[in-house]
Amino acid sequence: MKNKTMLASIVILAVSLLLVHLFASRTLHFKEKTLIQKPIDEVWEVLGNQFAEPHLWAANFIASKPGGTPKLPGLSYRHRATLTESGDNWQELDAFDPVDYSLTYHISKGVPPIAKSAIGTWKLVKISETQTQLDVDFSLTTKGFLGFVMSPIVGKKVGEASAEIVEEFKYYLENEQPHPRKLAAAKE
Repeated sequence: MKNKTMLASIVILAVSLLLVHLFASRTLHFKEKTLIQKPIDEVWEVLGNQFAEPHLWAANFIASKPGGTPKLPGLSYRHRATLTESGDNWQELDAFDPVDYSLTYHISKGVPPIAKSAIGTWKLVKISETQTQLDVDFSLTTKGFLGFVMSPIVGKKVGEASAEIVEEFKYYLENEQPHPRKLAAAKE
């Protein structure tokens, strides 16, 4: 009787862990907002028209280039292929609106194994002739038991990275040169 109870407990525990692994997820949301002392068209030039070149200003990106067959009108590529310390990463454009100064992408290659999806939206708002507000919304949905458990740590790291990339973007535009963090990363 004792062995049957123990076996039943182990089976219930194993099935419970399997169900958590298959169905557990948590969506983490990150929002950044900053005011950039540049006209909206100058900001869009870097954000939109130079979307495939974040390696010029973001410390996290070692290299980047456009790639893939275009799926959106007015673009000659589908995604930007980037190289980071963690490896290759593709951010595939899902929306690109130069009239509304906004774009949305999802990470189609290089998503961490504990993530089901990662989606970013960057939008510009004209405040004045010389000021532009940048709004960034990023969400990451974890998958599996490990993703569910690791989400607080992942959330902290992604939140820090999100704040840094917005800071580096603003610095690049306002100072017309990369942020000191990017310059230091380039020397390494």
